[in-house]
This record gives sequence, structure tokens and C-alpha cells, in this order.
Amino acid sequence: MSAIVINDLTKRKGKEKVLSNLNLEILDGEFFSLLGTENSGKTTLARIIMGYLKPGSGSIRVYDMDSFKESKEIKETVSFVSEDMIFDSKIKSYTLLKKTLSAHGLSNTEDIDVLCDYFEFNSNLRICDLRDRERKLFALINALVIKPRLLILDSPAKFLEEKDIDRLFSHVKRLNESEGLTVLLLSDSLRQAKKYSSRIAYLSDGKIQDTEYNNVKAAGDKVLKIDSYRGNLNYFTSIGARIIKDEEDETILYYDGALPELSKVIYEEALENYVLEDAKLSDKVNAYYKGENAKLPRRKAPAPVKDVEETPTEKISDSGLETSEVNGVTESTIKISDAENNFSEVEGVNLENSEKDVIHNTKTNLFVDEDKVVLGEENSPEIKEEVSPELENEKPETINEVDPKVEENFVDNTEIFHDCSEENRKDDTIIFKTSDEGVFNATEETRLKEDKDDI
Repeated sequence: MSAIVINDLTKRKGKEKVLSNLNLEILDGEFFSLLGTENSGKTTLARIIMGYLKPGSGSIRVYDMDSFKESKEIKETVSFVSEDMIFDSKIKSYTLLKKTLSAHGLSNTEDIDVLCDYFEFNSNLRICDLRDRERKLFALINALVIKPRLLILDSPAKFLEEKDIDRLFSHVKRLNESEGLTVLLLSDSLRQAKKYSSRIAYLSDGKIQDTEYNNVKAAGDKVLKIDSYRGNLNYFTSIGARIIKDEEDETILYYDGALPELSKVIYEEALENYVLEDAKLSDKVNAYYKGENAKLPRRKAPAPVKDVEETPTEKISDSGLETSEVNGVTESTIKISDAENNFSEVEGVNLENSEKDVIHNTKTNLFVDEDKVVLGEENSPEIKEEVSPELENEKPETINEVDPKVEENFVDNTEIFHDCSEENRKDDTIIFKTSDEGVFNATEETRLKEDKDDI
């Protein structure tokens, strides 16, 4: 089942096209990351999904509900954590969290205590007194306390400390794996996406440029910076490296393949003044989707394949051997007839119509020169080969070549199996006002303020 389906979505801001014919599908229970640099349209997309903005054209369906027309129903089971949030309330955080529970028909405050303890958040603080880090922690707790079916995180690491980020993603990943929580992460952090996501999409120039399966990566994305390199860059590009910068003082290469291959080239080129570091999202965008690099072909990683499990061989008998099953598929049965050890066909060579050649005995390393050799029992004709007296006492030095008639009868018996709201607000920041309905998913009392830094 699909959690989010986006079809030909287009959104403009004035004359500028923020999103252009965007198509994307996110599956239920998936941890999906949508990566984009600043002003790529991530926040705009998130707010269209939640019904805060109306699409210019195209459609978004969340669990088969229209994102704009049925936004109220969507907000009952979907939580959204915006990049920036301002709460203009003087009440205590704990009171506001209780109102969020009440607005969703929940009453168990134990979950509030558990989440506040986990994130080390003081729920006795007044909303208006919260600092940036505390405000973001409150927003996360407020989104998680209702136990949503879908969680949308827009730049969740902003304002948080490293320990907060680790706690957040560890908790969200645990919910994803144990309870089937669907997660949509909108971020510019390539490291976070690689660490936690099952699939990653790249948003650039208003479009999805690429989608990749994260669990087939051989190595992390790296950037190689070389000072004053005068060698041949073909050695690097031949293993899949991309040139980001090539100037007299510095050469920068992007690489996302197997590190042993890169290490081998570095060794062979005898590099000394270089730095190898983790790549940023901007490095990957420049390497694949900008300028001349966008025209270069890219090596595609295959979709993940389930592990092959072999079942024990089912049957071994005197007259035949059946192959075992692999993933429920039984390959062709190979049967070996041992009747008097006579063969009418040897390793794909049909000998019924072939003429007799000198036969080499591999055990004694001698050549057999019997007057008569019989192949088969009923259908194989008897073939005689007379040997002249002159050759009788001589050892042949070479093996006779196979007769052309025999070559014509070669048969390939191998079978190959293929698996084969409101629109255009000037200010992007969501401002929550206190109400009896709670701060989370407020509708009429929620005002939007678009982020100037991230459209």
C-alpha cells in the first residue's frame, strides 16, 4: 500500500516554478528520505502534503485521501515537524501536550512522561520561555505523542545537539521497524539519510532527479581533494569518479563506489597531498545533476534482492539426482543413467553419427589403438579404424583433432534461468496559538509563514 502518491505536481511562487511535474511514491511502512539543498522546494512540498498549501497543478494523495480537500482527516493520523516553529503561549509545555492528546481522543499522559524523559525535556517550562533547542524538542514530542501512522520531518536536526539527533533517529527507526511507522525525512544531510533510510530520492531544480536503494551501497559517498594534481584523471573516472573541480591549484573528485578500487588508484598514482572525506549533499548534486555532469551516464545500483535460501536436496536415488529448490523454484532434474556404464552422449557431444578418433587414456597418458571401439549399445554403429604397420610401433605426438562431423553435433544442453490553507503566505514559519484543541494539527488557528531560506 502507498502512503503518499504524488502525480505531476507543479507549484509556483510568483513567476518562479518551485516544483515542476514532480512524481513520487512512498510506501506504507517505509523510511524514505527526500534530500535537497537550500531552496530546492522540500518545505513547500511538505506543506502541500499536509494541506497548508494548495497545489498549482497535479495531485497528492495521502493514504488515498486528497492532501488539500481532506487535510483534516489526514492530520488525525499524520504528524508534521516543521523546520521552524513559534509558539505564542504562556502556558506550560505539559499542559499543551495534554491538549494535543485530547484533540486526538487520547488521554494516557504516561506517553508524555516517557518522551520527555527520553529527550531530557523539562515539561514544566512555559512555551514562551523555550529556547531554540527546547522548542524543537517540544515539537518532536508533540508529534510523537499521538503515535502517528506517518511522520514527516522537515530538517529535524536544526537547533539540536548531536546527542538529541542520535536519540531522535534511534527512536524513530525503532518505531519504523517494530510498529511500521512510515517516515518521510526531508533534509540536506546525506549522512543521516544513508544511515537510516531504505530509499533516498534527490530533489533538484524542482524535480526528482534520482531515487536509489540505500541498502545496496558498497561504500559511503566520498570526496577526494588533491592539491596541484598533474596526472591523468581518466584513472579515476574509469572507476566511476566524477569531476567536481579541476583547476591548477586543486582537483576535487566525487566517488560513491567501492573504496578498495579508489585506494588502488591512489596508490598507483602515488598521491601524497590529498584529503579523502565524507561527501556533502551539495557535492553529490554537483557531481550528478549540475552542468556537464548531468549529461554523463550513471551506473545504476540494482534493487535489493532477497537472500537465497536453499532447501535440502529432496531426492537421491540409484537412477537419478534431483536438484534442490532455490526460493521455491526447482531447476531441471539431471538424471544419470548407469546402465552398464555406456553413454550415447558425452558432455554435449553426440557420438552416434561420429567417426572414431584415436582415444587418449587420461589415466595412463597413453593412446588407445584397439581395432574396434563400440560406443553405446543399440543405436551406436560399430566403427573400425585400421592402423598401418608403420604407425603401429610409433607413439603419436599429438591428439587427433575432432572430426568436423563431431563438431556439428555439439549440443548445448544448458538452460539459463533469468530472474530476470492558504496559499502563498509571505512568511513560512508555522505559528501555533493556544486553543482547546491543542497545538498539534491546528487548522483554523494555524498561521503559516514560509521560510525564506527554504522555499
